[in-house]
Amino acid sequence: QFYKAAQGSDLIVYHPKAFGAPDIAETLGIRCVNLPPIPATYPITEFPNPALVTTRNLGPRLNKLTYTLMKQAESASIKEVNDFRVKTLGLPKRKTGAYTYVAGGREIPIVYPLSTQLFPDVTSWQDKVYLPGFFFLDGAAESLDPQAREFVEAGSPPVVVSFSSLPLKDPAGFGQMLRDALQRSGNRAVVLLGSSGMSFPHCPEILAIPGAPHSALFPLAKGILHHGGIGTLAAALKSGKPQLIMPFAVDQPFWAAQMYRLGLAGAPLDEKKLTGEALAQAFLQFDSNEMISKAAEIGRAVAAEDGTGAALAYLENV
Repeated sequence: QFYKAAQGSDLIVYHPKAFGAPDIAETLGIRCVNLPPIPATYPITEFPNPALVTTRNLGPRLNKLTYTLMKQAESASIKEVNDFRVKTLGLPKRKTGAYTYVAGGREIPIVYPLSTQLFPDVTSWQDKVYLPGFFFLDGAAESLDPQAREFVEAGSPPVVVSFSSLPLKDPAGFGQMLRDALQRSGNRAVVLLGSSGMSFPHCPEILAIPGAPHSALFPLAKGILHHGGIGTLAAALKSGKPQLIMPFAVDQPFWAAQMYRLGLAGAPLDEKKLTGEALAQAFLQFDSNEMISKAAEIGRAVAAEDGTGAALAYLENV
C-alpha cells in the first residue's frame, strides 16, 4: 500500500518506524526525509536517547551509544524489509546499520519538529539535523465553549490539568489529592479529563470537562500540570505559562527533566509518591516570578517561530 501510494511523489516524509520508506524512495529515484516526533534518531553526545525513559546524563560516549536502539529495531525488521526489497521492489538485499541514515547512496535528511529553544547546549546535530520549530495547527478558529469561558473568567486564573489519553493508576486517589492540593494552595482548576478516569462531583473549584483546545485554554491558565507528551508540551511552551510535569512513559521523563533544567517547570512529579501537601507546594511554584518570567520569554520565542512554514521551505529544497 505504501509503495502504491508513493507513485508519482516527489518526496517521501516518513516516521522512522516506517521501515521500507527509504527503499521505496530508492526505487522511485526520489529523496526521503526522516521526521521523528522526538529527537531519538541521530546519535549525539549531549543527552541519551529520550525513548530510553531515562533522565540521567550518561556521559558523551554512553549517551551516543543509546541511539543504537534504532539500529536494533532495524535488525528485528531487516528480513521483512529485504523480502520487500527483493520481491516487490527488485532491489538487492541491504545490511542493517546505516538504514536510518542512508538511502540510494545519499544521506537521509532528518527533521525534528522541535524548537531549538529547548536545546541551548546541543552542538552535535550541526548540519545533520534540522529543527524548524514546533508544528502547530492554525488556532485562529479555536475557542473555548461557553461553560469553560465562564468558569475561567469567574475568578483568578486556574491551574489547567491535562493527562491527554493516559489513564491514571488511581484516578479516585489522585482526584482527591488534587482537590486537597487546590484547597491548600488556594487555587482553582480546569481539568481536561481525557482518559484519566477522574471525576469531580460537587466541586465548585474544579471545572472537569472532556477536553478543550490547548491553544485557547493554556494562555488563560495560571500554570499547567500535564504528562509531558510532546504535543501538550509544545502548546504549554507556546502559552508562556509555568508548568508541572508528571511523566508516565517513553520520552515524557526526558521532557520533564529538561523543562526543570531550563527553569520552565518544577521538579518532575511521581504519581506513586505524590501527596496533596507536596502537590500544593508544587502549585505554589506557579507564583514564582523567576519561573513566570522564563516561561513568558520562551513562550514569545516559540510563538514567533513558524515551524510548519520553515519545514515546508526546507523540504522544497531537499
